[in-house]
Amino acid sequence: MKDQKHKIELIRSIEQLQLPTQLIQALDDAQLAENVVNAINHLKHMTNQWH
Repeated sequence: MKDQKHKIELIRSIEQLQLPTQLIQALDDAQLAENVVNAINHLKHMTNQWH
């Protein structure tokens, strides 16, 4: 992932959602990063709806 600011925000989201650290490592893989970003965004949306 090239955008460091966005990457840092995603890392915080991963930690806040208590997800596996492997997702953070996947952000450095161009093929996996997009899927991780989409998954995190969906989980954040679901979490916001839950509360």
